[in-house]
Amino acid sequence: MVSEQRKVSEGRVTELDSASFKDFLKRNKFAVVDFWAEWCAPCFILSPVLEELSEDYSQVAFGKINVDENKDVAAEYGIMSLPTVLFFKDGEVVDEVVGAVPREVVEIRLKSLLK
Repeated sequence: MVSEQRKVSEGRVTELDSASFKDFLKRNKFAVVDFWAEWCAPCFILSPVLEELSEDYSQVAFGKINVDENKDVAAEYGIMSLPTVLFFKDGEVVDEVVGAVPREVVEIRLKSLLK
């Protein structure tokens, strides 16, 4: 899969699936993952925010996973509302944001993740 080959420093959001999700977390000390769906209007509001942040925080890996196509991962993390953004450090969830929130809300959590 081409998207898996992207480097974190390129500042892009990597499309993830059930097969690539765990490896993505293992390969990146800091990761932000957007759980979304095609039918979710707020997901499309939040997506550009995460794209912008991925450009500004090259030390963090950004990924997105479609919950309809990857129900196992969504169930494992108890995703009940969309969009949900999980913040990972060393493969462990350390924070989350639910809903289409402004950039500042996500960025505050992101800065905490990097401390």
